[in-house]
Amino acid sequence: MWLILLLLKLASQLPFGFLCPSDCVCFPDGGVICKGAITDIPLVEASHTFRLSLNDTSLKVLKAHSLQPLILLRRFSITHSLLDTLHPEAFYSAPQLLSIKLSFNALSVLPPRVFSRQGILEQLFLDGNQLVSLSADMFEGLGNLTELDISKNQISQLDANVFQDMTSLFHLNLAGNLLRRFPQTLFHNLKQLKTLIMYSNQLEALEEGSFDHLHSLLVLMLYKNQIQEIPPKLFWHMPSLLTLTMSTNQLRYLPAESFYFLPNLTKLTFYNNPLLSLPDQLVGHMPRLQELYLYNTNLSTVPWNLFANMTGLKYLNLHLNKKLSSLPRNLFCCLPNLLKLSLKFNSLQALQPEQFSQLINLQTLLLNGNMLRSLSAGIFQNLPKLAKLELSYNYLSYLPGDIFVGVSSLQSVTLGHNRWDCVCSIMDTVEWINTNQNLVSDLDDVFCHEPYYLQKRQLISLTSDSLRCGTTIRPIYNSVTSTAASPLESAFPLLSTTRQSTAPQNRTDMSRLPPTTLSSTTHPSTPSYALTPMPIPEEAEDAFYIVVNPFYDTVVLDSCPDLVHHSRYKGWVYLWTIPPTGLYSGLLLALHIVFIATGVILIVASAYVLYRLNKVVWELGTFATRNQRILTKRLPSFRGKL
Repeated sequence: MWLILLLLKLASQLPFGFLCPSDCVCFPDGGVICKGAITDIPLVEASHTFRLSLNDTSLKVLKAHSLQPLILLRRFSITHSLLDTLHPEAFYSAPQLLSIKLSFNALSVLPPRVFSRQGILEQLFLDGNQLVSLSADMFEGLGNLTELDISKNQISQLDANVFQDMTSLFHLNLAGNLLRRFPQTLFHNLKQLKTLIMYSNQLEALEEGSFDHLHSLLVLMLYKNQIQEIPPKLFWHMPSLLTLTMSTNQLRYLPAESFYFLPNLTKLTFYNNPLLSLPDQLVGHMPRLQELYLYNTNLSTVPWNLFANMTGLKYLNLHLNKKLSSLPRNLFCCLPNLLKLSLKFNSLQALQPEQFSQLINLQTLLLNGNMLRSLSAGIFQNLPKLAKLELSYNYLSYLPGDIFVGVSSLQSVTLGHNRWDCVCSIMDTVEWINTNQNLVSDLDDVFCHEPYYLQKRQLISLTSDSLRCGTTIRPIYNSVTSTAASPLESAFPLLSTTRQSTAPQNRTDMSRLPPTTLSSTTHPSTPSYALTPMPIPEEAEDAFYIVVNPFYDTVVLDSCPDLVHHSRYKGWVYLWTIPPTGLYSGLLLALHIVFIATGVILIVASAYVLYRLNKVVWELGTFATRNQRILTKRLPSFRGKL
């Protein structure tokens, strides 16, 4: 008994459930969805059908008065089907329709005035068809239409009066067509329009005054066209505009004051344009602007006041500008609300020490992919909320040890693929990395670029010992007078007389020297030689400098005269040098000049001798030729006489 009552109750809620066609699904709220091998409007319960959707069907022709039985139908759609023909009176018997959707079919032509009886129609979708043109009276009588979508067709031109009756239109989508131009008065009657979408056309130019009557417009999308220039004051009459997209066009220049009188704008894009420069007066007061996209251009710099009127900006994308090599000092002076700043993959070579000092709320800073060689110690100190920082793919060789001191909120940083110079001064950076390994997201890519013997070695593996930091030279003094000469002094007495005693000096830090080097000091005015490791005789009188660490079999002069020759003898290393001034250098310079002059004289003399020799040979050749001719002429007479 209870089962019967339950079935009766369900039947009362689905009064036509058993009358629903086999290829359809019928819902209690009056909706019907049909799909499959349907070639005509299905027979559904007219008294309970408010929405009818035919999707992915075989219906090709919508006949006249096909919808006449469905007196309560309010929303009708045929989508993704084979529909290619509409009878001129297809909708005449359905004036009650509020929405007609004929998207993604095969319609190439629409009969004129086919929608003229739909006086209360609010939505009309004709997108995704093959429409080439629209007659001037196509939408006549649609005074209540609020949304029209004719995108993704092949429409190349529009009549100036095609939208004349649509005084209530809110949304107009013309994207994905072949429009090159449109009449100046095309939108003049659309005073209630909120959204105008025209991207992915072939627009080449916009006429002055085209948008002058769109006072209520909120969204204007013009990206992915071929627009080469825009007239001055084109956008001045749209004070309510929230979104303006001009990206992916062919703009090389923008008129001054192009974006004035747009106080409510929240998003502005003009990336992917071959912009060469921007005027100083480009943007007016935009306190509500939150997103700005200005990337992939040919800009080499930008005006210092470009962002001065954008105090509410939160997301600034100024990246992928391959020619952008410098930024004005105060470029980001007036952006206290900025959360994300993208400067990645530009050609920035340097940044001002206070470049980001006013960005107190910045959370993400992308500097990767530039040509930065160094950064000042305090460049990030006024960024207390910075959480993400990318410095990879630059030319950085060194960072100050306290560069991240004021960045207390840092959660991620990239440092890889730079040109780190692994000398002792980098140990501050190494210590910071070791302490904050969890913050460096590309830790495996942070390796030495120079010196060559440390290339590809990870910074995290460096230690003071591996860099030989703290290696010092200390003087050793002996008061005993030496009577023994070194082996080289015995061979070259002149050198033995030029050894000089040196005064005590402070210990010298050798951390900046390559680890295979040894410092040696010589007297500035006399030829000298340096003796380095191996045991030094205790009776030596002079102050010798030895390295605390073991001897590494090489010698390097530190701030000494030019090296002439070096050699070894019985464990000693001798460096023969000459001072930059004095008797020896003067003598050598004079000899050098004499040799050069002698060479020049010899070259000139040789050239002259060759010239004379060539002249003599030529004269001899001429004489021989003349004699041969004379003999040839006289030879017959001699033969006759004989």
